[in-house]
Amino acid sequence: MKINILTILAALLLTFSCSEDFLDRQPLDEVSSGNYWATSSDAVNAVNNCYRYLGDSWYRIFLSAATDDSYSWSNWPADVQFAGNGSATSSLGYFSHFWSQHYNTIAAANNVLDNIDQVPSMDEELRNRLKAEARVIRAYAYQQLIGMYGDVPLITSIQTTDEFNVSRTPKAEVVDFIVQDLEEAADILPESYGSSDQGRVTKGAALALEARVLLYDERWSEAIDVASEVMGLNYSIDGDYLSLFDGTNKNSPEIILAAQYIKNTYPTASATWLGAPSLGGWGQVIPLKSLVDTYECRDGLTIEESPMYDPENPFENRDPRLELTVIVPGTEVNGITIDITNPNSIDRLGQNNASYSGYYYKKGVPADIEGSWDSNSYNDEVLIRYAEILLIYAEAKVQSGEIDQSVYDAINEVRGRAGVEMPAITSTEAGSQEALMEVIRRERRVEFALEEHRFFDIRRWEIAEDVMPGTALGIYNNFDDSRGDFGEFVRVEERQFNPDRDYLWAIPVNELSINPNLEQNPNW
Repeated sequence: MKINILTILAALLLTFSCSEDFLDRQPLDEVSSGNYWATSSDAVNAVNNCYRYLGDSWYRIFLSAATDDSYSWSNWPADVQFAGNGSATSSLGYFSHFWSQHYNTIAAANNVLDNIDQVPSMDEELRNRLKAEARVIRAYAYQQLIGMYGDVPLITSIQTTDEFNVSRTPKAEVVDFIVQDLEEAADILPESYGSSDQGRVTKGAALALEARVLLYDERWSEAIDVASEVMGLNYSIDGDYLSLFDGTNKNSPEIILAAQYIKNTYPTASATWLGAPSLGGWGQVIPLKSLVDTYECRDGLTIEESPMYDPENPFENRDPRLELTVIVPGTEVNGITIDITNPNSIDRLGQNNASYSGYYYKKGVPADIEGSWDSNSYNDEVLIRYAEILLIYAEAKVQSGEIDQSVYDAINEVRGRAGVEMPAITSTEAGSQEALMEVIRRERRVEFALEEHRFFDIRRWEIAEDVMPGTALGIYNNFDDSRGDFGEFVRVEERQFNPDRDYLWAIPVNELSINPNLEQNPNW
């Protein structure tokens, strides 16, 4: 996907600045009053402003550390560690950030939808398309909010002062609103754009997001139908998995929606958060043993079952996505060898900014790292891609009891990616609903590692209480006898998960203090 719209977007960052207060707390007068809505360019620029909220690399990249996949050793810029280990309180900054971020997104979209009809002499096709783009971006924000907080206020227009103290809307109503918005937007949006508009929301993005929402809401039949519609569009599995995330393949036919960045103009700090010290990074978000152990061996069997698995050489004969995702000792990244077992390496255990687990992420580290720590990257954040649609289709079919060859075909299209080419799943080894769901859960975990899916998956499947508590472990230390954990797996941290509380995040305490009509989630 190209990034033309962000050239304009970067220039708008100051013009469209928003506060972190609840639902913006004011009706964005700076862009909705006076003579702003005078030209088509005004309308386009206001929609461009909505796109900037899709980018959240300083916080979204840390979401994996709130799951059993990853750990974050620092509480700056994101104090996600407390959400990951179960010690968070309702005043956690990470909870407050996402609430504000998504409601700022909603406010920006509502500003467009409330005012764009003021623009005179505007091409109606363009006007309707821009409205549809804003509705999809707003829908994405609501999808995230209900997955994190459950019931949330449904705000569909710019609030007046009298409307600030709103109550939470039942999640089911918000889901219905999202689905309707996306259905109507998909009828308007084009399947693709010309070169000057590449990167904007498409029909496929609206439908893909709808399929996700329907799956999460267990509306299996509808999810099957919508995912099937996306599967009929012009998307495909890309043969270069790593390139989807390192900034070298922004135009991939697999990417359906991405938050986009521009070198020097609109950069990110992803190399800092993910990179090993040898790459100039701080190793803040790192993989855990539980993720590494999930990758199958090349014969398609788990490490507990496969005769190919060798505990003495645990990274050999594994699903190729393991070494495309995780830096194991001796992995080369951007021409630099990362080996935490080397006693002279700045990447080794115990060094400044080095991994606490002995693993680093390779996926998400940009191929081009240049600039200061806070602006050294411009690889995009992939929000929706075609692999997700295939696995949405497969899961919805299995959950509805419609197990047929199309289920296996969808799963195997993901597993058969060039460069990955894992053995096909057949009815012989996975013929039952239970067996297929086990395959799908494992496939989603390894395919989407470091993307946002694991956070929502372990909650909607209600397995977080099983996978989160206990000791988070890292690599087996058979290389540094100066450490107390020599001959053991590195202990990263102790975690707990309260199923009566932690399936939903707390409504930020500062929001409760300024809105008496908000109610807190249970046991926070």
